[in-house]
Amino acid sequence: MLEGFSAFFKHPLTISGTQISMPTPSYSTILGLISACAGKTITYKDTRIGFEFRCSSSDVELERTERMLINDKGELKPHRKGQGILKRHIYFRPKLDLYLTNIDLKESFENPASTPCLGRSQDIAWINFVKEIELIPRQVGFLGSTMIPFIQENISGLILKCPEWFNNTIEGRTRIAGPFGHYQAMLPTTNNRFHVSIPELYHPSDATSEDDVIYLHRWIEA
Repeated sequence: MLEGFSAFFKHPLTISGTQISMPTPSYSTILGLISACAGKTITYKDTRIGFEFRCSSSDVELERTERMLINDKGELKPHRKGQGILKRHIYFRPKLDLYLTNIDLKESFENPASTPCLGRSQDIAWINFVKEIELIPRQVGFLGSTMIPFIQENISGLILKCPEWFNNTIEGRTRIAGPFGHYQAMLPTTNNRFHVSIPELYHPSDATSEDDVIYLHRWIEA
């Protein structure tokens, strides 16, 4: 289980103006977090992922920015209007319960190679505990805040189109997005759990309730 002071997961469709956050991290973001702890690139082939993400509150953060421009000589210069103010929607006191099927990654969280982040580099997180549990298949159960590829009318959240992962193996080139999926990201500001009957549900052996389940993500094949 990871915890932090703040979290921000940039919405893929916001470029300018107030920056809004997705309700939960995407699966590509979590692969990046695992890779940071492992000190090497962890791909979708290495593990399946389940998670629950929650926070105590959310609000708009103000951040001072440096505005720059390129002059007629092609030189990067400070903008004549000076510094700017960026508004960003962030989550406070976030908690991430992360479930991985590859138990060889346990060492990566017991002795992380670098600091895990919940979004931006300043959204640093710490690891409260790591333990091995059993995930027991279930057909139905009560699901907490996560991201699922099945639209559920009884659950409030945001419908998103997100890449499953990014390839960043060619030096000097930008990242290449993997296949895209449509997801329902559940709101993290409530402790409510929702009754669902969808594929890939599992009951964690350390859950507080016998009816609690998580969704274990099935990767989209490239």
